[in-house]
Amino acid sequence: MRLPARLNQRYEQWDALFRSGTAPGRGVFLKFIGFPKGAGGFTASVYFRAVYVMYPRPVLVADPGVVVNETTRLLEGNSVPDERSLRDRGVGSIVDLELVGMQPVIRRVKWLTE
Repeated sequence: MRLPARLNQRYEQWDALFRSGTAPGRGVFLKFIGFPKGAGGFTASVYFRAVYVMYPRPVLVADPGVVVNETTRLLEGNSVPDERSLRDRGVGSIVDLELVGMQPVIRRVKWLTE
């Protein structure tokens, strides 16, 4: 399989992954588990793909007070804020993404209820 086809296949897997962990019409908080600090570029790829797939629903990775303006900040500020503030921002689930090899895998989905 050629590189573009392999890349598309990976993105299709990621797209299905993000959609399976989200409530209809709601956004998601991604909690990165086991992503090495030196993998900021890869973490950013996962995050921006989620943003692309979920648009216009929000994809959060940090407390709203944390400015994420560099790839290293994706992991540094990756702590789950309180559920009420997530719900207020349109988030319907918290997804624990674990890095297995070079593939993100959902380990847990916590559905946020009103």
